[in-house]
Amino acid sequence: MYEVRVEAKFEAGHKRGPDGEIDSLHHHAWKVAAYARSHDLDHIGLVIDFRVLRTIVDEVLETLDQRVLEDVDGFNESGPTVPAVAAWIFERLDGRMRTITGGENGTEADRTHDFWLAAVEVEADPGIRFEYRPD
Repeated sequence: MYEVRVEAKFEAGHKRGPDGEIDSLHHHAWKVAAYARSHDLDHIGLVIDFRVLRTIVDEVLETLDQRVLEDVDGFNESGPTVPAVAAWIFERLDGRMRTITGGENGTEADRTHDFWLAAVEVEADPGIRFEYRPD
């Protein structure tokens, strides 16, 4: 099994506290890591071109950057907890990765190489991370 990790950052605020109470607006410098996996390497020896993965991560995080998270679709009712943010990012990254080569993620002409998004890790406060990894 091979894995590549791409890291990125965004800044965003939120108003909800850990118990769902409305607090004053405060910001975090969020750190995100996206992990892509493959059983083998493509014709140039990669899981996925890390530049492609980084571009997709940056595009998804751009939706959250400099925003109040409760104003973003998906957080207005449930609240932007770190686990919820990790799952939200995962869902969007996974959807984007599935479209890279027509939905099957193969980078070889015969689609024999396959890769997938394995996990997203999010840190809102230094040293405290949450990982979302579907079954």
